[in-house]
Amino acid sequence: MLSVLNMKFKMIVFLFISALLAQNVPAIQVSGLYQATIPVTDESITKRKLAIRQALIQVLIKLTGDRNIRNSSDILPLIERSERYVQQFRYKQVYGEGQESILLTELSVQFNETALNEGLRNYGLTIWGQERPSILVWLAYEQNQTRHLVSFEDNPEYMNMLDEGATTRGLSLMFPLLDLEDSSQINISDVWAGFKEPISDASNRYQADVILTAKIIQVLPNLWESEWTAYINHQTENWTNQGVLAEIVLNEGIDELADRIATQYANTGSSITEVIELLVVDINDLNKYARVLSYLESVQSISSVQVQRVSRNEVMFTLINRGGLSAINQSIALGKTLTLVSKNDQLIYRLLPK
Repeated sequence: MLSVLNMKFKMIVFLFISALLAQNVPAIQVSGLYQATIPVTDESITKRKLAIRQALIQVLIKLTGDRNIRNSSDILPLIERSERYVQQFRYKQVYGEGQESILLTELSVQFNETALNEGLRNYGLTIWGQERPSILVWLAYEQNQTRHLVSFEDNPEYMNMLDEGATTRGLSLMFPLLDLEDSSQINISDVWAGFKEPISDASNRYQADVILTAKIIQVLPNLWESEWTAYINHQTENWTNQGVLAEIVLNEGIDELADRIATQYANTGSSITEVIELLVVDINDLNKYARVLSYLESVQSISSVQVQRVSRNEVMFTLINRGGLSAINQSIALGKTLTLVSKNDQLIYRLLPK
């Protein structure tokens, strides 16, 4: 019940924002990356220590983009010392219908961002920052030989499954409004057949960094099948999966999407450190200078920002960046603060208006 209510609230917020800001949807600032909630059978110290380790593993998956990180022997010492990174924790009881009985107890753990980031860097791991690609999802399903596009009004359970899976991987999803403007550009047949042009045309209004289409069908009482297509950085990615439940199929589909996005955006496992000179133009007052400096210092892959030269309408910065040139270009592209002008002889960016 709570999940459905949360989903309804998020949809209301999305509808409101879409109506006001449809012309400029930035990359998503994902919250909760350093927090995880684990069910526990009791509030004993033994169970708490185990739950904190499990919570840290969930957080590491979100921070690195690697869902198999728990299997890495290199990171095991950090996981074994998980309690040293805890900032705070609290227990919460989840009640059943009518608040008459406790269904389960959960331990919510918040980890210290600074300490954990330092720990991860000591192990040579690149941290995927809070600014992540915005993802628009067109989901179709077949029921009783009739095909439909998933909407909040008719299928909130499917959207909730996708949303929960994305949250686990540190991603945030958007869903189309399916209003008259959408219906004039796209229909169920376009999504089902994977026709790129109408999908792209209908998606333009949402300005998403990644477009995801999926179709699911129950082929047998205990067998669901799905097909997925993601458009990421002008590349088309396709995959399929099966499961005994729709929830399993949808979660696995989102996991696969997260893996593919992380490959391009998270620079998982990269330990390259480079000194990069970056020229930013169209800086003609102190407020713009402060805005650029503050933004560059907020980019997760940049560990140091120094002002090298200030000229008329432009500033040269020297950056120490983890992940190489491709990492910084992708991070800055997501930020919607600077736009690339040239990367030939000199890396040049222009400050975008607010």
